[in-house]
Amino acid sequence: MVFIQIIALIIIILAAAWMFRIQFVEAVPVSVSALILLLAGLSFLRGGLWLWDFLAVLLPAAAGVYLWRIPKEKRKEIILFVKKELTSAETVTAMALILIVTLCVSGKPVSWWDDYNFWATDAKSLFFLDGFAGKYANVAPEFGDYPPGTQMMKWFFLHFSPNEFREGLMFAGYYFMNLAFLVPYLKYIKKHNVFAMAFGGILLWIFPSVAESFWIDGCCADLTMALVYGGFLTAVVDRKGHGEGFYYIRQALYLMVLVLCKNTGFIWVAFGLLFDYGYHVVADQREPLLKENRKAHRKALLLVTAFPVLAEGIWLAFCVLNRRVAKLTGTAIRMATGSMNLPDYQEAMVKAFAEAFVKWPLHRGNTGAVDLSPLALFLLLLLFVLLLWKFHLIRKGIALYLGVFMVCSGAVFYAFNLLGHLTIFAVETQYLEPFGMISSIERYGAPFMIGGLCLVAYLVLEKGGRKGMLVCALFILLTADYAGAYRGLWGYGGQKGEILSTREEIVDEAAEQFLEQVGAGRRGNTGRVLYLRDISDVSWVRNTYIGFEAAPVSVMYGNVDIQSGTAQDILDAATAAHAKFLYVDELSGDGQKLFEPFLQGEKMEYGRLYRLIETAEGMEMRKHDSKFALSF
Repeated sequence: MVFIQIIALIIIILAAAWMFRIQFVEAVPVSVSALILLLAGLSFLRGGLWLWDFLAVLLPAAAGVYLWRIPKEKRKEIILFVKKELTSAETVTAMALILIVTLCVSGKPVSWWDDYNFWATDAKSLFFLDGFAGKYANVAPEFGDYPPGTQMMKWFFLHFSPNEFREGLMFAGYYFMNLAFLVPYLKYIKKHNVFAMAFGGILLWIFPSVAESFWIDGCCADLTMALVYGGFLTAVVDRKGHGEGFYYIRQALYLMVLVLCKNTGFIWVAFGLLFDYGYHVVADQREPLLKENRKAHRKALLLVTAFPVLAEGIWLAFCVLNRRVAKLTGTAIRMATGSMNLPDYQEAMVKAFAEAFVKWPLHRGNTGAVDLSPLALFLLLLLFVLLLWKFHLIRKGIALYLGVFMVCSGAVFYAFNLLGHLTIFAVETQYLEPFGMISSIERYGAPFMIGGLCLVAYLVLEKGGRKGMLVCALFILLTADYAGAYRGLWGYGGQKGEILSTREEIVDEAAEQFLEQVGAGRRGNTGRVLYLRDISDVSWVRNTYIGFEAAPVSVMYGNVDIQSGTAQDILDAATAAHAKFLYVDELSGDGQKLFEPFLQGEKMEYGRLYRLIETAEGMEMRKHDSKFALSF
């Protein structure tokens, strides 16, 4: 089945390349975007992702029937096109790079905190449920409204091993999605030169490490969002040689994926649309359009605007109906209503931000060559635009527009970023030090920095020819984080044993028993469990690790105080958690009194899973046989 799924994806890419008369590598991000949206749509159906298996089988069959029924001349033309594209230097390089990355990261374990919190835990749930969880059943309740864009490609690769959740395949899907928006740059490789192809693949892999390193160890959405945003900016200026249909369809697809990458995606969609509108105004001054064409372009831009709004609206409606809200969303609401108490160290936060922005290397480590701070890279982007104009590679009006847009969008974003640290992240004291602050600037600023680099790289490569290729290669070689890029691809192996050992230590014996009772990692399991421990046993770190191990079961946590607690406290905790099941570890002292009102005369058994039943009086607890799956 793996082979069939890969063939189906290649057919989708080839169909897009043929339809729009573009190169295979140019069709990759467009096709992957369409596939992501398709899989996201199927995910709204409970278990709906299994339909992809049906479509994956149908696609090759449909392609075969189509080729058989069309005229011989057209069939020959298509076959020659397919042969040319699949054997081209850029396609071979792209496929080799993707294959090598997939094989290298196949044993990579989850290690990063944010992955345990959401990105890996949610992907694991998606794998076992083949779709989104139902109401009050999402496995990362504190990040409920995080969009699913990047999770779709993780599922696509995880599905290669349908009977076992393999963390390495999740990383392969994540890296594939990132590379999908980078491989169009390989089109500048014209010949089957092994050295040039290998060198191009290496440059493509290390390029993001110039300005962002979190992607190396984890699989969060910030880098993906940066590359999609950069792809969109490039798509706006990359108009020559493309039909109007492809030009606008590509933009709409990118923005729909961008808004579904993360809950801050709408910010970059807004920046992207502003860039799009402004660029058309500037470009049209030198390329006057007929009145009818001008109206058609305006309608097309309105559609490009409408589609991401529609995608965001559908996702938010789903979140509202299924009570999925992120804790940061709640924090932002409290901040806006003035009900949030902020600590009084804003001056220290501003100082840390200023120092990190001006002095600290973006990827937090030394490159051995050139270490760029956020300010240095900001200025360098503007310098590149100036040089493009100075060497007559772009006209003055376009250069001025690009420079003004970068200055304005950068200033607005970093102002938002600082405001976020003074409000939403004000309680997180790690940002009071420049090292912690540069980590945040690097990660959340990736769309601006890497998006801008993608746009400049396209202009340098497209306009500068061989010299442009040398400039891009030299820039990457001087500024990339080689150690990080190696660690992400292969070097992680040296830390794997320690990572897995730490995981085993954190998930203690009691937690292991809990995971066995709830049927962790079992297909069809869906529901929310309230997991209670003694008041003396509080560990939010352990809880996060348990949440990852328990997926697709959703777990909420609480602690019981035997001395002061009451049965009403238990009822309130279960109600607040919207739990359908309850599990309690051994409690010190006599905790029976807390559960007696819910047990109909039975004795409370610790380490036993109970189903919670709503009644007119409040709640009943009934033993649940762990042989049966959890469900609503």
